[in-house]
Amino acid sequence: MSKNSLLLVDPNFKAELSVNCHLLLKITNDSFSYAVLSNDNEEINVIFDKQGCADVEQALKTAFETDAYLALNYSSIKVAVHTSSFVFIPDEWFDADKLAVYSKYLDTEGKIYTKHNSALGFNTIFSLGEQIQQQLPEHANVYPQSAPLLALSNHLENDSLLIDFTSVSFNVLYLKDNKVQFQNHYPSETAEEFNYFLLLIIEQLELTENIPVYLQGIINEDDDYYNCLLKYFNQLYFFLPTQKQNSELLADMPKHYFSSLLALDLCE
Repeated sequence: MSKNSLLLVDPNFKAELSVNCHLLLKITNDSFSYAVLSNDNEEINVIFDKQGCADVEQALKTAFETDAYLALNYSSIKVAVHTSSFVFIPDEWFDADKLAVYSKYLDTEGKIYTKHNSALGFNTIFSLGEQIQQQLPEHANVYPQSAPLLALSNHLENDSLLIDFTSVSFNVLYLKDNKVQFQNHYPSETAEEFNYFLLLIIEQLELTENIPVYLQGIINEDDDYYNCLLKYFNQLYFFLPTQKQNSELLADMPKHYFSSLLALDLCE
């Protein structure tokens, strides 16, 4: 799937059924993917993935103009969007009337979004690039790219590392004592570049070889990225979707490719 697009469609899915379905859309800085799920039985009717976008804003704009599945009427839409303009604020420090104050920590003059994570006890304050924001459906429920990772945190070990890969980047979540200690996103077009950032993360977070490392997205056993991780960690696990979505579409696909996308269903 590296730098290619993939579209899988259930042959029994009809456009008129979309009103009884919901759309999950994940947008990174270099890829985007979506899934159409039935509201009643969580059946995956459509799944799409496009990797290695040189201009993700333009690719997304083209998709919304030409992709018939994105044009359908859904009961709800959840969108997770990459942004480098975000800040986490613990519940005890958060005041909804002070968004203008928090916005000073963001590199933006545009719309400010807030998302509360009750399980982890903090709020994410974030903004999006104008070009991406203009492409999103009006009634979409918008989340930062970190939201699907955060939603999976209670499915991990108390101390663990979760890494979500695209074909040319990766997103990291680190838990210690079941609390979020670190979350960030890095470019990684080669295994050598990945190795550099990985060593930086290991040093900064003081990680040991015994910490469980959960992998999802565009990574495969024995590829260069996987072998790089094996040099530093002895517990690597492919993290499969946690929900009970039903789909024959993924029967022949590595299911961990879509764990983060499908985890959008868990977001509050």
